[in-house]
Amino acid sequence: MKKYIPYIIIGVMSLLWLQQCSKSKSRDTSNIEAMNYTIRYYENALGTVTASKKTLQAVNTKQALALLGKNKELEKLTKEFTKVRSIVHYETVTQIDTIKVLFEKPVRIYDFVRVGRVKEKHYSFMYEVDTFGFTLDSLQIPNEVTVITGTKRKWFLGKQTLVTDVTNSNPYITVTDIKATEVVIPEPWYKKWYVWLATGFVAGAAISN
Repeated sequence: MKKYIPYIIIGVMSLLWLQQCSKSKSRDTSNIEAMNYTIRYYENALGTVTASKKTLQAVNTKQALALLGKNKELEKLTKEFTKVRSIVHYETVTQIDTIKVLFEKPVRIYDFVRVGRVKEKHYSFMYEVDTFGFTLDSLQIPNEVTVITGTKRKWFLGKQTLVTDVTNSNPYITVTDIKATEVVIPEPWYKKWYVWLATGFVAGAAISN
């Protein structure tokens, strides 16, 4: 029976290796589908609208950044982490068609009407002001949001802490609260380093005998 042990172990290790190759190929296929997948909108259980898109999968931070597209700002943010677990980057535009404000007392000194448009990097709108009040029209506030979850440490040998950072590109938008939870999926026993170490030790001992 002993003479078959090395072959059994090699067979098991080969199966595990083939499984990893299959997962890698499946991940590549999934990433291609995700990159070609357009954003979808649907009404959720709360009655509001949810934006949804397939998620890219990466084996490390460098690959994740490559999949998301070369972005120097995003790369700088990831360098603040010792290990990145997930990156979410999305764009939003706050749009309000019309805001009309009436003065408590009309300006009776003289009749006037002033119209114009303001277009800045972080906001834009059209306006009209007269003796009775003012109107803001086509108000737009663009923003890009980056959400990164990972571990940080204050110094090289310091304790690692799991944190979630939310960064807005628009300086006029402030994050007032963050509640983040990570669902931890246990690692399969056959992926643990000591299982492979023990397997190698047993295989070596069996072959030497």
